[in-house]
Amino acid sequence: MRRRRTRTRQATRAWAIMEQRPSPDRRIPMRRLALLGFALCLAAPARADMPLATTPAWTSTALGHVATGGGWADLDGDGWVDFVAANGNDMARQTVVVYRNNGAGGLPLAPTWSSSDIDYHGHLDLGDVNGDGLIDLVVGVYLGPAGFGNPGKAKLYLGNGAGGFTPTPVWSTGTPLYCFSVALGDVNGDGRLDLACAAGESYEAHPERLRVYLNTGGSLPALPSWESSDIGYALDVTWCDVDLDGDLDLAASGEISRNRVYFNRYGEGGGLDTVAGWTSGDTPSYANTIAFGDWNGDGTPDLAVADNNQLGGAGRFKVYANTAGALGATPAWQSSNGGYGSHVSWVDLDLDGDRDLAAGRWWGAVRLYENTGGGLTTAPVWQSSTSSVIENLFWEDVDNDGLLSNGLTVAVGDGARRGVQLAAAPVRAVLSVTVDGTPLAASEYVLHPATGWLALAAAPAPGAQVAVAFRYSRDLDLGCTNWDSTLGNYLFLNTGTLVGAPETTPLGFSLAAAPNPLRARTVLRYRGEGAGAASLAIFDLQGRRVKSLHAGALPGGLLSWEWDARDEGGQRQAAGVYFARFVADGHEASVKLILL
Repeated sequence: MRRRRTRTRQATRAWAIMEQRPSPDRRIPMRRLALLGFALCLAAPARADMPLATTPAWTSTALGHVATGGGWADLDGDGWVDFVAANGNDMARQTVVVYRNNGAGGLPLAPTWSSSDIDYHGHLDLGDVNGDGLIDLVVGVYLGPAGFGNPGKAKLYLGNGAGGFTPTPVWSTGTPLYCFSVALGDVNGDGRLDLACAAGESYEAHPERLRVYLNTGGSLPALPSWESSDIGYALDVTWCDVDLDGDLDLAASGEISRNRVYFNRYGEGGGLDTVAGWTSGDTPSYANTIAFGDWNGDGTPDLAVADNNQLGGAGRFKVYANTAGALGATPAWQSSNGGYGSHVSWVDLDLDGDRDLAAGRWWGAVRLYENTGGGLTTAPVWQSSTSSVIENLFWEDVDNDGLLSNGLTVAVGDGARRGVQLAAAPVRAVLSVTVDGTPLAASEYVLHPATGWLALAAAPAPGAQVAVAFRYSRDLDLGCTNWDSTLGNYLFLNTGTLVGAPETTPLGFSLAAAPNPLRARTVLRYRGEGAGAASLAIFDLQGRRVKSLHAGALPGGLLSWEWDARDEGGQRQAAGVYFARFVADGHEASVKLILL
C-alpha cells in the first residue's frame, strides 16, 4: 500500500459561579445554567457515560472507494444533513460523492450524487462561497494526474440545491500545489468565505508555501492572495480566532516542520501575517490533523493534534493549551500510546459541560478521551467495535433527534470587529441576525456551519448589540470516512438518554463567564427556560450599574451575552473587580469578574 496522508477539521476552570437559590415556594422550573466552551455547547443535565453506539448504524457500500475528506451539510434545504465524501487520497483518482439523507435520518448504501471528474482527493470543507444561500464544496487535491512528483490543486463545486453540486468544478487554483487539506473562513472581514490551502509533499521532498485565496464578490482568484513566508510541509489547515481579537487566524499542522499559527491583523488595518506568530516547541512529529476547542472552559481555544508515526515520532494525540490567547509551546496533554494518528475533533458528547476528544488512527478503532473537568483521560474511555483506516471524524445530528432552534448569541460591536463566534458548533442554520434591533439581510453575513463562526460584511458600530439566533443540536452523531477500499464509510448514532427531563427539571440557577479574568471582553452564558422578566447587568464594587446587557422577557434556550469591558457610554473601565448580576422571575445569580 502506498504512503498517504490525512487531515480535517477542526486544568481547572478559570471561571467562577456564585449561586443563590430562592426558597422552594418561589422556585420556577428552570434548567441549570451551564458554561459553554467558546465554540461548542454545554448542556444540562449531563448524560451518563459516552452515549455513542460502538457499532455503526450505517456502513456505505465500499465500491472500491478510498474515502478521505468528509463532512455534513443540508444540501437540498429539507432540514436534514447529507453525508459528503471525497475519495482518492494518494491511492487512486476517484470521485467526490454525496449520500443524501432520506428525510428520516437514514442514509443510502450507494452515493446519490457523484462528481463527473476524478482526482487524488484529500480533505474538504463546506460553506456558501458564492453567496447564493446554497452550500458549496471545496476539495484539496493532493497529487496531479501523474501521481507522486506531480502537484495537485484545490477546487470548488457550487451547490445545486437538489442534494448535490455542479458535476465539475467551477474553479480551481491557477498554479498547482500539493494540497491535502482546505479550510473556509472569512479572513479579511468582508462577509465572504475565503479559502486556505495546506501545501507541501514530504515523501519526495516538495516543500511549498501555504496559500490563501480571497473571495471577492463570490468568486475566488486563480492566483493566491497570500502566501506564507516559510516553505514547508503541511497536511492540514484550519481557521480560528486564537488570540480572541475578533478575527480568524490561520493554523497549520507540521509534518517534519512545526505546527504553527499565522495571526490576523486585518482588524488593526493590516493583514494576515506571513510569518508564524506561534510555533510548537516540541520535536516535529508528522502531524496529520489539527482541531481547536476550549477544553478547560476558560474561553480560549486550545489546539489538538493527531501525530502519525509512520515516518517517525511517537504518534500520540496531544493538546497545546491556550492561556489568555497564547498557545503553549509544548503539549499540556498527550495520549498514553501512539500509532498512525490520523484525526482529532472536539465534542461534548456526554453533555457534562466540557469537551471530550474524539480521535482516530489508520487500522484502528474510533476512540474518545473523556474530559473529566480537569483534563483528558490519557487512555480512551470509549472505542468503536470496528477498525478501519480512519480519515475524518465529523459531527452532526443526522436523525434530528436533538435539534433545537433556541440558540442566541449577543455580541458587542467595536467599529472594527466583524466576526462572531456562536455558542455552539456545528450550527445547522442562522435564523436571524440583528444589529441594535435592525435585521440584516442574508447577503450581509455568512456562516461557516462546522465551526459556528459568523462573518459580517460590515463592522457594527462601537457599542452596537449584535444578536444572532440559530439552530443547533444537543445530540450529535458521528460520521467517519475510511480509505480502506474494501470497507465503507461509517455512521455512529448518539444513543444518549438525558438524566432527567432536560427542559423541566429544576436544577438550580446560575451564571457563568469566560474568559475570566478578562482583558478585553468576556462572554456570559446561560442555558435554560425562558422567563417573563429578566435583567443582566454589570456592576462595580460600589454597586453602581456599569452596563445593562439584557432587560425584558427572556427566551429559553442556549443564550450568551458579551461584555466588552465598557460602560453605557462606551468608556473602557479600569482594571479591578466587577460583578455580573442576573435576575429572572425572582431568581438571582452573580458572577465575579476580574478585569485586567
